Amino acid sequence: MYTEYKLVPNLDSIICDVLKEKYDVKSYEKGHYWFTPWENHRRMVFNLYPLKGSSYPIYWGYNFDFIPWEKCFLGINPKPWNESGKLVYHRTEKSINIDFRGDIFSFIEYNFSNPSLHSSEEHKAFRNKYFVQAYGSDSLEDIEKIKNVVRRNIPFIIDWFDRIKTIDDIIVELSKDIIDCENKRCFPFSAYWVRGFLKAKVHDIEGALSDIAYVYNKFNPPTEIPEKVIKNIYEIDKL
Repeated sequence: MYTEYKLVPNLDSIICDVLKEKYDVKSYEKGHYWFTPWENHRRMVFNLYPLKGSSYPIYWGYNFDFIPWEKCFLGINPKPWNESGKLVYHRTEKSINIDFRGDIFSFIEYNFSNPSLHSSEEHKAFRNKYFVQAYGSDSLEDIEKIKNVVRRNIPFIIDWFDRIKTIDDIIVELSKDIIDCENKRCFPFSAYWVRGFLKAKVHDIEGALSDIAYVYNKFNPPTEIPEKVIKNIYEIDKL
């Protein structure tokens, strides 16, 4: 018998209620994001990230009001569009982004990016324990399972935010990510981009321009930093 799976009714509200046990969050009207009030140019953001399948991981991190995203790639993949320098901000209740994020994978001995390292039973056990079952019913049993999974993530979220508090902390973590990615022969556009703007915030203009220039140099074809972006970097230095 064929069964049609649908998102759990009021899924975002169920998750929001659990996050509110620890954090002062509001739900994003378009769904699957939750955010705290702004404090010192940043807010905490939580995201239920849709992957293939019926269960999703929770990501978390910081959204900064001074970090724009280049419209050409928006933190995903650069494209040879003639729009370089067009910047998009995420700093309202209708525009949310995680500029620097954490996830469960850095806490658990489980390599989700390399499925061959684990058996199907291990994959299933991991997902059942740490991923939210996004598709199902709103039965009391299903709701309680979702809440338990979110609560199981909370200690890792708390630990992450306790360890990574300052811009300098994030710059250190981004530098580690850059080394790790480049060792795997992939270019970490987002890490260079965010690190560049964070360097501007801590008054390292030379470092900021170097990181951002490196990003534009990887465009196809390579291009110089647009004047609007340079102006933005200097404006951040004054914050």
